Amino acid sequence: MSLKDEELIARAQKDDQRAIEEFVCRYHQKAYAIAYYMCSGDREEAQDLTQEAFLRALRNIKKFRGDSSFYTWFYRIVVNTCLDGRRRRRRWERIFSRAGEREERKKEVPEEQPDMGEASNPMDVLSGKQLTLEVRKALMTLPERQRIAFQLKVFQDMSIREIAQVMGSAEGTVKSQLFRAIHSLRTALKDWVGGQEEARI
Repeated sequence: MSLKDEELIARAQKDDQRAIEEFVCRYHQKAYAIAYYMCSGDREEAQDLTQEAFLRALRNIKKFRGDSSFYTWFYRIVVNTCLDGRRRRRRWERIFSRAGEREERKKEVPEEQPDMGEASNPMDVLSGKQLTLEVRKALMTLPERQRIAFQLKVFQDMSIREIAQVMGSAEGTVKSQLFRAIHSLRTALKDWVGGQEEARI
């Protein structure tokens, strides 16, 4: 089924099962990607929240009136679902604080043993998996809305206007959040960036 979003959603609003299935197929990968980054790489939680976001969207799809593009409307649901999921998790962690802290430590930075074959070359260690872990650690130090804005811009290639619609913020606010996020990440990763710059000289 190769329909434009407008026609696809119009059919889904009329409970067309094929249109609903196409909607899920069309948007699942990007929705999961947003959830994955917002869950700090926890695949199981990202899958659960992606499914929850689709259920929310389908329950409310008849309310969509086209005031914004459909995908920004849907991605806003995905982002809000992930934020709600994180709030729920934090509440349970407060109730079961010790167990929650152990789980949080596991999720913060996956523990990976360095490859001894790479240990002799510092640049190899800093590239690939090591750099991915450093970037993930740096992202997790950002305030929540800065991190969301950065992830939508960099990982989803959204425009400032689209991010503002998804986050329910003014475009100027999004620009400010992105500026601060980039500044913080550059500071956090300055040793790695400096090493790369020295290597190019």
